Amino acid sequence: MFKGNNNLIVGLFVSIAILAFVGFILWLTGRSGTEEMERYSVLFEKDVSGLAVGGPVKYMGVNIGSVIQMEIVRRKGIQIRVDIEILKSTPVDSGTYASLAFQGITGVAVVNLDSDEGKHGPIKPAEDTPYPTIPVRQIGIAAVLSGAPRIVDRLDSLLVQANELLGEDNRASINRSLVNIEELTGSLAESKDTIAKLPADLNQTLTEIRNVVEELRSMVEAVQPDIESAMASLDSSTENLASLTAQLDDWMTRNEAKLEYFVQDGLGEAPALIASARQTMRDLDKLLTSLQEDPSQLIHRPQHESLEIEP
Repeated sequence: MFKGNNNLIVGLFVSIAILAFVGFILWLTGRSGTEEMERYSVLFEKDVSGLAVGGPVKYMGVNIGSVIQMEIVRRKGIQIRVDIEILKSTPVDSGTYASLAFQGITGVAVVNLDSDEGKHGPIKPAEDTPYPTIPVRQIGIAAVLSGAPRIVDRLDSLLVQANELLGEDNRASINRSLVNIEELTGSLAESKDTIAKLPADLNQTLTEIRNVVEELRSMVEAVQPDIESAMASLDSSTENLASLTAQLDDWMTRNEAKLEYFVQDGLGEAPALIASARQTMRDLDKLLTSLQEDPSQLIHRPQHESLEIEP
């Protein structure tokens, strides 16, 4: 029936092939073409080699969308903003994070989404990006690759330090240390008899110390009764002194008026009494001197020489 009309057959075959290809693409991406889509932005601070526009976006390994735009932005340094379009039914919230994953050994990268366990609130819109921003975490191979330069630098630093440690000066120091250790070992071997006697000497010393402590304890026990008696005597003396002090205070209280009279009146006459005593002592001294010169005057009084008056 279609004989001689090959164009119709070719057109029909091409149409069927295109429909089959579109159906395969829809099946591969998991989209029917009628589902609502949502757009988000992801900011990468590391290299995103292998990721391209049109690349797949997965949620825990399931295709949910694709990359629609990639742009270099300056925000707290240089970053790569990747805009993605995913199914609106995807459970994206404030606990969702994005990471860069690689497929096979070809180096093709995909954006993989995942979420922390638990309930989280809705993701908040961003002010400096056209779409809400999903935070980035480095996990898996991407984390290893991102940390590789730092690991290499640390390894290089360790190798440099190891090279310095194994330098000629350090090797010479190590050799000297080994020689010293060998000499010390030899000295210890020669002194093994002395070292063997150390426990016995130490035990004897401890025994002597124990004996001295026992003697001191015995002396303390012997002196303890005397100490207790002395303390009792001291307590008794303290009580007697306290009683005497109380009696003296009572006597001073009862004779306060008499003491005040003695201090004011009796002590005021003391200078005159002292002056009179001094005068008496002087007279007594003169008397004794006179008696020493002429003791007979104690028996008879000498006559005074008379004065003769001429007629």
